[in-house]
Amino acid sequence: MKTKRWKADEMEIAINFRAMRWAWGFLILSLAVWCFAETVSTGVIPAVPFMLNCVSNIIFWTVKIGLTNRMTKSGNGDDEESD
Repeated sequence: MKTKRWKADEMEIAINFRAMRWAWGFLILSLAVWCFAETVSTGVIPAVPFMLNCVSNIIFWTVKIGLTNRMTKSGNGDDEESD
């Protein structure tokens, strides 16, 4: 007996992406506030939240730039600005 695979439709994918963006934004903001508050109160930057914030931003921007470059690459050489 085969099980039926479930596929998300476009609306559910869009909702999931929006929820992921909000969760990512909350994580980045809370880590930044934690680092700021700890630095102000003790004078020392906390290593773990600071590194988590830095690494997550590096991953985000690397993937974003990579996907943007891949999706906007003109494979056939027909570029409007190269006339």
